[in-house]
Amino acid sequence: MSLDGLVVPIPTLFADDGSLDPARNTKFARALSDAKVDHLFVLGSLGEFPSLTDAERTTLGELVIESATGTTDVWVGCGAPSTRRAVRYAEEAEAAGAAAIVAVPPYYLHPPLPAVDRYYREIRRAIGIPLLAYNIPSLVGYALPPALVHALARDGVLAGIKDTAGSLASVTAFLTDRPAGLAVFPGDDDLASGAIARGAAGAVMGIANVVPRLCTELVARARAGEAARAAELQALVDELVQVSRTGPFPSTDKFLAARLWGAAVGYRSPYDPLTPEEEARVVARLAPLEERLRPFLRR
Repeated sequence: MSLDGLVVPIPTLFADDGSLDPARNTKFARALSDAKVDHLFVLGSLGEFPSLTDAERTTLGELVIESATGTTDVWVGCGAPSTRRAVRYAEEAEAAGAAAIVAVPPYYLHPPLPAVDRYYREIRRAIGIPLLAYNIPSLVGYALPPALVHALARDGVLAGIKDTAGSLASVTAFLTDRPAGLAVFPGDDDLASGAIARGAAGAVMGIANVVPRLCTELVARARAGEAARAAELQALVDELVQVSRTGPFPSTDKFLAARLWGAAVGYRSPYDPLTPEEEARVVARLAPLEERLRPFLRR
């Protein structure tokens, strides 16, 4: 398994009554696999992982792993407020066939950095598949320092990091003087081509749930050093990201996936469907892009 290319943090899809919908999640994962994305990332932020029970986490992880086809594999989010819970999630994901584990540091309460160091080492000892850290300070409440991530990589604990801190400067800090073998992925869609040009192994792109073929081409062109085409595609991605930000996260991403390629989605409170007013704002912002997006939506 390679830690590179396009990683898609997939949404969790619910039935009309708010229960987990196996059929919708299976169909969605297969559609992304058919679009030749490299990796599916289940139980991330866009996947609303805090909303799921432990039993639902297990069911969803197994569903997505079983549904991935071709060369697409599945990474599973296993971060938790406690080390014991994160270890259990990681062990279960590996047993189900996950290709890699992605773990945010302990959130809500903020442990000191030596405890965060021990947290990742305990997860690493429990599994035999690659472990990636997930830096998302806006939701966790604190940032992972590059020095800590690099030290854990040198010791063979971390194989990579997803950095969703919102700036190219942050991604660059993880790339600078990184140990050999540490795969760095930007988690902000608008940083994809810029980060790859600086040495990132690929990109984690939530907007790939909306137009997967646009993102597969962007990452491929950026990794091939085709700067002009990558910049052209990145500009379109950036405009689509602005559309997605017109409404609430993650409901707007689901709405756009349903509108642009007919995905059957579903919601669980408090991340409800868009209101009519929100839909109208999103559609109005999307309208100027639809013709340019159409070539990427053809089967």
